[in-house]
Order: sequence, then C-alpha cells, then structure tokens
Amino acid sequence: MYGPDGVSMSPEITPWEAHWLNAEIAQKIRALPDSCAMRDGRKWKRIPQIVLTDHGHRHEAYDGLDVEFVVDVTEWMLFSGYASPITWSQIETIVNRYHQKAMPEYERVGFLVIADHGLYRVKRAFHKKTSGESEFYYGGKDKRRFHGFVTIGRDNDGIGYEALLFEQLLNDPRTGEREIHKFFEEHPDLLAEAMMGVPISHQPYFPANKQTPDFSVSPILPRDSEQWVKLLELKGPEAKILANERHLHRGLAQAVVQAIAQVNDYNESVHDPLNLRSVEKALGYVPRISERAVLIVEIPQLRMWDSGTREELNSLRSE
Repeated sequence: MYGPDGVSMSPEITPWEAHWLNAEIAQKIRALPDSCAMRDGRKWKRIPQIVLTDHGHRHEAYDGLDVEFVVDVTEWMLFSGYASPITWSQIETIVNRYHQKAMPEYERVGFLVIADHGLYRVKRAFHKKTSGESEFYYGGKDKRRFHGFVTIGRDNDGIGYEALLFEQLLNDPRTGEREIHKFFEEHPDLLAEAMMGVPISHQPYFPANKQTPDFSVSPILPRDSEQWVKLLELKGPEAKILANERHLHRGLAQAVVQAIAQVNDYNESVHDPLNLRSVEKALGYVPRISERAVLIVEIPQLRMWDSGTREELNSLRSE
C-alpha cells in the first residue's frame, strides 16, 4: 500500500485483529516438523510462546493454543522496549517451567541430567551420538560436542551460582585461557547473552590456512541465518592488555596485537572460496557478513576501587 506521496505504508490493524494474526502464527509454530530444531536439538515447535498484552486478560483468539500470557504490561512498555521487574519475573517463570518439563525428556533419550544450585545441566551418557527423539528434543540436529556437563537453563539462583563459579575460576592463579574456554563451553549462556547469538566452540575449521577461531557466534533465529557470524578470539587472565602500564605512552601488549591479527585472518578466511564448504558444514550456512571480536578475561583490580566498595564485596563473599 502506498500513500499520496508514493511512500510505502503498512496497513493498520486493530489490537483485536493483531491477536488473531498472532494466534495464527502460534499455530504455525506448533505445526513445524519435528526435524526443525536448534543446534542443541531442541524443537522449535515446543519453545515457549509468550504474549505480552495491556488488556489485563487472555484473548479468546488463543483458546486451545499452548500460549502463555503476561498481562501486566502497559502500552509504554510494549512500544518502548521497557518492562517492569514483575514482567521479567513472569517471563522467567514460564521459561523455567519449560526447562523443568524438558529435563525428564533428556533422560529418556540417553542424557545424564542434574539440577545443580538452580543450573539445569546435561551430559551425553554414551560416547556415540544417538538420534534419540522426545517431545522437546530431536537428536539428529544436535551439533554440540560434549566434553562434560553443559548448562541448558538456569533460574535466579542458578544465575548467582554461575557467577560465583566464574569468580572462583578467575581468582584461581592456575587459571589460563584453556580453563576459561572450557568454562564457556560448559556454560554457553554467558557468551550467548553477551554476544547475542549461539556460541560454537572451535568451529569452523579453515583448511586453506589451517586456522580455527576460539568461538563462532551464529544467530539465534533462523530468519537471520544467512546474514552474519561473529568470530571470537579468547585470551585468558595471563594475557596483559598494555605493554607497559607505567610508561607515559602505553601501547597494546603483544598478545592483544596477535589476537587482533588472528581475528582479521578469520574474517578473511570465512569468506575465502577455499573454505566455504567447511564453513557451511560447521554453521549450516555461508554468512554474508562477519564481525570480529577479541575477549580478554581479566581479574578485577580491587586497588582501583574505594574502601567502601572493598567492604561491600567482602560482605557479599562472607554471606
């Protein structure tokens, strides 16, 4: 539809019509084939569907559909992207309920499952990958490489516990890049939230120059799957950021300069025709856009904080 000035215009729909359109979309998602699954094997058709509404009640369009409702949302929240703590709490409850339902299904298809301080973790019980299938899981699409337990969900307690585990790792003087990498493999949600995508460890392999990024981050939603990939180089606490902290003209340390050079090489390699087959096999698509990132994990320096901050941190640790 075009306006008088020739500018394209979208037809306006009433909130009543919008609910019926959303209900139709919900039905189509639930009707997806079982083989339509994420990289970790979870079926798209079984993901939680949540409707935010400011009407204060469930709309009749969703009767009989497996759709959750959050009804305390104002019009300002809907269109400005802001949501109250109550809204987020309700969404978290719905997502946690989904994970609790999915956990027994993982056991049924050959996974070891544990709930550890609010973290939902799974591990493949057999070395050989099986093609088990359950209500929530399709093994044939699971592309993960299991080296131990992997966190697949967490509640509020789990978020705090995961942060504590990460802090303990950083405070261990033996911790290096390898230990940090393993932690991100076992707790992929940390990188997923920071990088807004799905972290994939040590893939793709670039045969033309025999290189592999520490992590590639692919889109969560399949509609963007042919758009982009983020290539990440990881450096542990042992890597210094500055070459000389006391010098007036401080430059980047050699490890950081090398990391930047590496991600630049990855950026070229991901578009190299000699590597495209390997890239497509690892990611499931050939990206048109690639972004580069260097992640340097550092231990916080308390000397940079005031005494009040130190006391507050010590109080939290004692609790």
